[in-house]
Amino acid sequence: MKIFVTGGTGFIGKFVISKLKSEKNKLLILTRNLHVSENSKNTLFVKGDLSDVNQWKDELKKFMPDAAIHLAWEGIPDYSSKNSIKNLNFSLELVQLLAEIGCKKILATGTLWEYGDQSGKLSEDMQIKPFNAFTAAKNALNWLGSEIAKERDISFTWIRLFYVYGPGLKRDSLIPYLIKCGKENKKAEIRNLYAQNDFVYVEDVADAICTLLLKCKKGGVYNIGSGQLTSVQTIIEKIFNSFSKQKKYKKTKKKNLDSLAYAYADISKIQKFGWKPRINIEEGLRKTIEASLN
Repeated sequence: MKIFVTGGTGFIGKFVISKLKSEKNKLLILTRNLHVSENSKNTLFVKGDLSDVNQWKDELKKFMPDAAIHLAWEGIPDYSSKNSIKNLNFSLELVQLLAEIGCKKILATGTLWEYGDQSGKLSEDMQIKPFNAFTAAKNALNWLGSEIAKERDISFTWIRLFYVYGPGLKRDSLIPYLIKCGKENKKAEIRNLYAQNDFVYVEDVADAICTLLLKCKKGGVYNIGSGQLTSVQTIIEKIFNSFSKQKKYKKTKKKNLDSLAYAYADISKIQKFGWKPRINIEEGLRKTIEASLN
């Protein structure tokens, strides 16, 4: 299969690309930093970003992808209206271009935050409750992308990611931050010690995306998560224990984009394709910590 990927050099994208390569697909990857030496027989890179489609659309047309995986979303953690609208417009332009050149399958990533403040097991048929510009833009991309796909007889799959973690996650995220504190024997500042989230390891996420690429024919919305809750306190204990350090933390009033209260993914829909998370929180943290030490 010939597959075009945006965000292929990012945190999740690197694992998706590794999985796609192992399946012997032909890949075209959009990247800002082009290194010709990275090109191979079945993997090509094209320089550019979503802000200037004209810079690389001829290469995309020449490649003629059967499918596209859209992972890119610039500027995170900037959730402002300006950045969200910019990304929405770039993404819609991409979907329209893919439709025009005959791409028959598009997968794009959303977020659990589209569910708003709902808690408990979150299923794909629940009402969506965007609560800021970022979640509104993601929801708009899903709706408008789906409509473009219907008009062109394209399969459009929307993937709602829960709390993805693993090697390469941005440093200010919870788990990399706690690993840093454990390595340096520093006291961690925790805003909500008893919060529980659905943490899913990045390799499992990559497997899920590739499963949907290969097996999902009609498109639709799919959750990707572990399907269970893990508390922040548990994460702290496991990370500090791995360094044989006494767990040290204090609560802080620092404000951030709030996590959903005790919300976890209903993954029964994607499980029908034979996917399930393989890496539990203990193994996932171990692999993440080991990567941080290299």
